[in-house]
Amino acid sequence: MAEMNRFARWAVNRRTEARARRTLARLGDRLSLGAGARVLELGAGGGGLLALVSERYGPSLLVGTDFDPAQVDAARRFLTDRWGTLPPALELRAADALNLPFADGSFDVVFAMMMLHHVEERHAAYERRPRALQEVRRVLRAGGTFVYSEMFRRAEIRGTLAELGFTQRFLRPGWRVDLAVYETPNVPPAAPSPRP
Repeated sequence: MAEMNRFARWAVNRRTEARARRTLARLGDRLSLGAGARVLELGAGGGGLLALVSERYGPSLLVGTDFDPAQVDAARRFLTDRWGTLPPALELRAADALNLPFADGSFDVVFAMMMLHHVEERHAAYERRPRALQEVRRVLRAGGTFVYSEMFRRAEIRGTLAELGFTQRFLRPGWRVDLAVYETPNVPPAAPSPRP
């Protein structure tokens, strides 16, 4: 995984809140977040989704991560400009989606909006995404929710999620992008098999 160039950052951060607002509208009541929810966003980018989730749902913990420290800074600037100061329940940090620095079962909901392809050296590859999805499964509690959107290798992602025991709750396939909600089984994930 690599940090994004300036143009890529601009493209991702441009209209971040408008995209997040459309996404939440499309999810409608399929997204259930109680006030005590613990929420993680992978690839938080400009911080638009973090802002809306914080304001609409008031989770007890909201963690926004990005592999690129410049994106973490961009989210911090956007949210600080919006509120003056970050809420105590909000944490921003650089993190690698292939090796998340969180304990097993730490979160009720994980978002990965248009970020899974960024774990690959080439966006169209499908070599590292299964590892990122394993990490999502590991940090979600039993019965937790995974919300994602993606434009590359969509069928393979759905297949990997099925192999990991996720159940599809909502899928809005589009011509270019899937928006989906999956739920983990009501049991913790099995330990990964040792690699030969």
